[in-house]
Amino acid sequence: MHLNKTWRALSRNLVILILVIIVIIAAVGGYLALHKSSKETTLNVITFSGQSADFIQYAANQFVSSHPGVKINVIQEPFSEYISDEETSLAGHSTQYAILGYTSTSAQDISKYLLPLNSSDFNMSDIISPQEDFGGIIYNVSSHSYETIGIAYETAIYLTAYNIKIFDNSTLASEFSSQYHMNFSPTTWKNWTVVEDVDNFLTSKGITKYGFLIDDHENHGIIDAYPAIFGYYYRDAYSLNHGNYSGIPGFNIMFEGYTLPGLNYPLPSFNSSEGVQALETYKTLVSYEVSPSSEQIQYGNLPTIYSSGEAPGAFLFITQLSSISSNVSSETYLAPLPGGYAETGTDFLGINKYLPASEQKIALEFLEFLVSPKVQEEAFIKFGKFPVSREAFMQLMSNTSLNTQQLEWLKEVYKASSNAFANPPNIPVTYSSLIPDFNDQVFNYLTSTSVSPSSVLQEAANEWIASLQSYYS
Repeated sequence: MHLNKTWRALSRNLVILILVIIVIIAAVGGYLALHKSSKETTLNVITFSGQSADFIQYAANQFVSSHPGVKINVIQEPFSEYISDEETSLAGHSTQYAILGYTSTSAQDISKYLLPLNSSDFNMSDIISPQEDFGGIIYNVSSHSYETIGIAYETAIYLTAYNIKIFDNSTLASEFSSQYHMNFSPTTWKNWTVVEDVDNFLTSKGITKYGFLIDDHENHGIIDAYPAIFGYYYRDAYSLNHGNYSGIPGFNIMFEGYTLPGLNYPLPSFNSSEGVQALETYKTLVSYEVSPSSEQIQYGNLPTIYSSGEAPGAFLFITQLSSISSNVSSETYLAPLPGGYAETGTDFLGINKYLPASEQKIALEFLEFLVSPKVQEEAFIKFGKFPVSREAFMQLMSNTSLNTQQLEWLKEVYKASSNAFANPPNIPVTYSSLIPDFNDQVFNYLTSTSVSPSSVLQEAANEWIASLQSYYS
């Protein structure tokens, strides 16, 4: 009987002990869970949808695997919407988006929300400078100094893409050379006149329905296409560039390469005889594609039309290559713009300045990781994105596992990216005023039979000067 009482007492004590242990474990687990959750950091990246965003998410997944407690989500939105969504969020000092995507022409608009970066945090000697300079570095009109506000994460340039099956045809090449006394291969084109002749030659023979495609979209594309052509004329016109063939940084080739005494800004350059020549050339090229009155060629539909086989080539951003159908893409080769240069169309990532310092530090580490040579190599191999890292380019061009076409693409893009100067402006009023004013006037000329090129360019120049006077006063 005594033993039974003793056993019952021990059993009761044991049960109590077990219950106490369970309570302690639960409490410790809850504390640890709470402690762990408070340490978790989630960073949202906002950018436009597509392969570039997929690459950023891929790199983010690699980065977080070695950074416990960190999550990075890439929010993809349509190209035409993500900048305005960003600005709406940031106007209230929101930290919804930690890392902000932006374009070169929207750089000044977004800069007020971005944390200035220290260029020493990146290996700038490895970054292709024309890519970074056009939007990653801006001129701050308040401090009168240059600031690094973002980092280019891939090379994006506007150049010539062409179907090798057409231009490797020796019969066509011989006939064209005999008729026009110029070389048929796009890699040899010295001026824009040869493009007009190629368009006429191919369409008149019924070889293709259209000539080389070029963007004529009123909302945005015109400000990309026109400078690409105008760069040829601007580069050789000392009266416009005054020895600065890429123009004043920020203002670029659409303005003169010097500032008159008493002004805070240079004057527009396109309302000149050279600008008129460029616009007349532009209209001729547009005449060999579907009329912009019925369908405008733009960033989204250009690859689709080219993929149909109805055009021999296109002037495009290399970011559009991944949207070309595989059967046509495999036959597509690249060359600089006629005259041996290119236009920059880089996109960037910057850090939201309203983030806590601890999150800014993680965001910076991710950007450093994103542009490292190894990750940049993977951008091309896995996503077809051209690196902004020189070392990555060198490694890829010596990679014997890549096919001939890939190596040719890399060679042409690397060469053209170092001479990409034919750029539109990216000053504070670019997005809000300059682009719509210029595009409206030029589109009017492209779709009219009675408007003169000099009149629309002068009207656009007057509107630009009014915007500059208002802003800089």
